Amino acid sequence: MTLLVVDASVVIEYLIQGPYTDSVRDFFAHVAADDRLLIPEFGLLECTNVIWKQIRFNQMPVDNAQTLVGHLRRMPLQRVPLKSSLDTALTLAIRHTLSVYDSAYITIAQRADAPLVSLD
Repeated sequence: MTLLVVDASVVIEYLIQGPYTDSVRDFFAHVAADDRLLIPEFGLLECTNVIWKQIRFNQMPVDNAQTLVGHLRRMPLQRVPLKSSLDTALTLAIRHTLSVYDSAYITIAQRADAPLVSLD
């Protein structure tokens, strides 16, 4: 079993065609059934917001967006609660001039002793 933390940039690249979509889809194709892909509890909302932006700014049809949200819902992502990690995420954000969102991904990766997979 492999444990990985996957950030929203990777999930979105899987769902919406971009420059790294082929590589990201290859990555997901090689995820074994017993592998665990972790994402912060806000990760699905973050991805859904990116899909909404595609409607608002790139004229994505609503039906397409709803289909993508359905795919997102079915992805093998395990949501990680953050309540106990907020202090650590804030400390990392301050120390390294990062957003708290990015720091949350790092905090989860550190606590799980797992690599962070990101396109950022």
